Amino acid sequence: MKILVITGSYPPDKCGVGDYTFHLVKFLSRLPDLEVGLMTSTYPTEDYLLDNVTILHNLYSWRLRNIFKIKKLIAEYNPNIVHIQYPTTGYNGIVAKYLPILCKAMGIKVVQTWHEHYISCGAIGWPNVLACDALVYVRPDLTALLPNWVKRWLYSTPKVYVPNTATIPVVFLDKERIFSLKQKLSKGKTIVCFFGFANKNKGIESLFDIVNPDTQHLVLICDVSDKNQYQAKILDLIKQDKWINNVTVTGFLSNHAVGEILAVADAVLFPFPDGAGVWNTSFIAARNSGVFTVATSKQSEMLGYHSDTNTYFCACTDILAMRQILNKYIGTRIEPKITYGWENIIQSHLELYLTLLSRS
Repeated sequence: MKILVITGSYPPDKCGVGDYTFHLVKFLSRLPDLEVGLMTSTYPTEDYLLDNVTILHNLYSWRLRNIFKIKKLIAEYNPNIVHIQYPTTGYNGIVAKYLPILCKAMGIKVVQTWHEHYISCGAIGWPNVLACDALVYVRPDLTALLPNWVKRWLYSTPKVYVPNTATIPVVFLDKERIFSLKQKLSKGKTIVCFFGFANKNKGIESLFDIVNPDTQHLVLICDVSDKNQYQAKILDLIKQDKWINNVTVTGFLSNHAVGEILAVADAVLFPFPDGAGVWNTSFIAARNSGVFTVATSKQSEMLGYHSDTNTYFCACTDILAMRQILNKYIGTRIEPKITYGWENIIQSHLELYLTLLSRS
């Protein structure tokens, strides 16, 4: 079986879906009797080159004028299945949206993974629906929220919910390393951190109303630039007198380095305006590490403390509750555990591929 995975972004690009795709092809390539190719517009650096993965480098971008060059790359590889990831920051042209129709016209089975909801994701549209032989989705409520015409069109199409898992590892540190890292980040002060992309939908500005700078040190594990309008507002908050020397911005870090910070943090906050959940790999990484985690949710049944994962869900706009809960549980830590990993994800993908080819 020959699988071609297509993604606009790939490490070292800073893209969550790109990072997900790297782990996907890495684990797929370890399966016997499976040949894996990767088409991407970002050529991997040496750290991300995989021995058993053939790279089809799209030098031409995803603009319409390059459609025949992209078609030639795919035809030369001649896969049984093309598996396309949506959305990624690297898709810089409309060819990305029409890839399913292109591959379908070439007689290739098309699998798509939708990492966002159909309605809210501009990268997904009718071409994706019309040329979809199988759908993988990572948000549990995705199918319920599809427009009625999409539900009808995909009624008999195999659809598989494959939950996300963390790309950040659980890291175990000795006492000496814990002490030195805490001194470096906060001079030994209690650490509350956020990590991920500093986008408006992450509610980062809320952190400055939740964290107490008198007793807690805020660590932002993300890139923040004054060239970005939203991030510039975050930088203005950091410059306030009460936050001087009480905030550390680490910039973009490797997965292992983030895992180290999670091993020494006293709490992690995800005050997302639209709620967090199992589709957020950052949230999963924090939960796996055992650190106390505060997140938001729109689901009333999720609100409250979950002792098995050491997480507390608050209503999305309840800043006061998040502040109170943080002060109550900060420093609580449970034994790290991973209940669902990449082996589970790969098994679900393999079963889907085999099902799809058997239909042929």
